[in-house]
Amino acid sequence: MKFVSLALVLWLSLSSLGFAQTKSVENEKFVFLNNGATIGMIVKSVIKADKQRLKLTDQQLPKAKEIITNATVSFNEGVKKLKASGMTSKKLRALAVAVETDKVHAYKPLLTPEQYTILVANHKKVFPEAKV
Repeated sequence: MKFVSLALVLWLSLSSLGFAQTKSVENEKFVFLNNGATIGMIVKSVIKADKQRLKLTDQQLPKAKEIITNATVSFNEGVKKLKASGMTSKKLRALAVAVETDKVHAYKPLLTPEQYTILVANHKKVFPEAKV
């Protein structure tokens, strides 16, 4: 489950998806995992991790959930496309870096400067090649 939590932090936000639309995809299977996990299950796991790591407040949680849901959907769709076109570890890493970087950018207006510093430091640790 630790791998899942780290991998989940990788996903970007799709600004074109609204919160009402993301509700309908929460039961969709996550294609990268073989254990039948759904997007909703992954979002819950990441929210729990981010709440502890970033000390998210109750006011920040709804928007954070939206960002994470959109990122998870985006990553899921990216993996589907990669599977169809020939997935390699290099392509998967590039997708993960892009998704995580966009997620960090989506989080910026939501977080305090201290919270954002923690997020960027963790992002740089996991993805040193990313440009934030």
